[in-house]
Amino acid sequence: MSSRALTLVALIFALLLGALLLHQGDLAWMALPFLAYLGVGILQAPTAGKVRLLATRTVETHREQEKMSVAVNVTLSNEGAALERLSMFDDPRPGVRLVDGRFRQSAALRPGEAAELHYTFQTERGSFAWETFQVTASDPFGLIEMRLSLPAPAEVQVPPELRKIRPFPLRTQRTLTSAGSIPARRGGSGTDFWGIREYHPGDPLRRLDWRLTARHPRKFFTKEFEQEAIADIGLILDARERTNVQQGGDNLFEHSARAAASLAEVFLRQGNRVSLLIWGDPVVSLFPGYGKVQLNRILQALAQVAPRSNDSLSTFHFVPVRMFSSNSLILVISPLAANDWQLFPRLRAYGYQVLLVSPDPLDYARSSLPNDQLGRLAGRLVRLERQLEISKIRQLWVPVIDWSVSQPLAPLVRQALIQTHIQSKR
Repeated sequence: MSSRALTLVALIFALLLGALLLHQGDLAWMALPFLAYLGVGILQAPTAGKVRLLATRTVETHREQEKMSVAVNVTLSNEGAALERLSMFDDPRPGVRLVDGRFRQSAALRPGEAAELHYTFQTERGSFAWETFQVTASDPFGLIEMRLSLPAPAEVQVPPELRKIRPFPLRTQRTLTSAGSIPARRGGSGTDFWGIREYHPGDPLRRLDWRLTARHPRKFFTKEFEQEAIADIGLILDARERTNVQQGGDNLFEHSARAAASLAEVFLRQGNRVSLLIWGDPVVSLFPGYGKVQLNRILQALAQVAPRSNDSLSTFHFVPVRMFSSNSLILVISPLAANDWQLFPRLRAYGYQVLLVSPDPLDYARSSLPNDQLGRLAGRLVRLERQLEISKIRQLWVPVIDWSVSQPLAPLVRQALIQTHIQSKR
């Protein structure tokens, strides 16, 4: 029964009670039209045996620049008696912006007819799932209502935007045995000259060094080339709420997620083995994998994660760094909070090559900070704390990219990887 029906019942009761107490028959006669109105509504109210509805949901996605448009269409078919008053609505998704259509619509359906609810929303990233579709059927006056939750399952995952990056020249301390694109620091089959050794039976004749052989008539010498192999690369993404910064409808974590997706794609495209650890609530770990299958796993994990607060995960103290293969190249993507530098001595102690990509939260939130003397002083203090944290990390021979998210990341990573290679020789 709707609120309108309850109001009508209360009005009829008040009129009848007043007629009884005041001995006024006119008040009782005044209640008759309302009783007739309520009676017609009850007689024409939908019943469980007459209402047979079927809901079908379809979801389509389309990428527009940094935003993904998700178009949702729900078709409601009437397989029962005629319904004079019908209201259908869908639960709005949190954190999205409606750009077309609406979440609620009214209709009247005859037997065999169908009605559609269509709306489109935009989002940068996320995982969205629907289980039911809400329908309210009532009499023509809207007095007696029947609420239904019809099964209409659908699911869509919106991964972060992938920005194509040119392959990076990698030099890691350790490579795997599979052929790849990274110089392996040992002789074998490759393209770059490595050295010369004596000929062994079975060596290809095209690799003979005829000039050196001519100077030693009784010996043959073979050219060796540096093997090219693949590397182990681990990504650590900071998904803590304490390091996230909100700026209007955007937040800093979205830039970190896009950076992780783009870096994973270029490393996997080079044939490397990539793993991912998302340090947030919950902790998500993807063990090393190759190719498009691993990229899809990473994108699905990035689509589902959201910054959340959890006191037990507020620091990097319990990060399971040993999930990564020994001598891997570890890229940490984090805006940094107080005492986060303590993670990096652990990584270096285990023999990892480390690179930190740190989105600058102060630069990101600069436009929303107060421009008075107190605001400028607070900004300077935050900047000093951040520089102190970064300097402690750099003292461990860890290259740090202090990244202003308005700038392209790829050239900075390219230069930092060269620095990582130089420092790994020391």
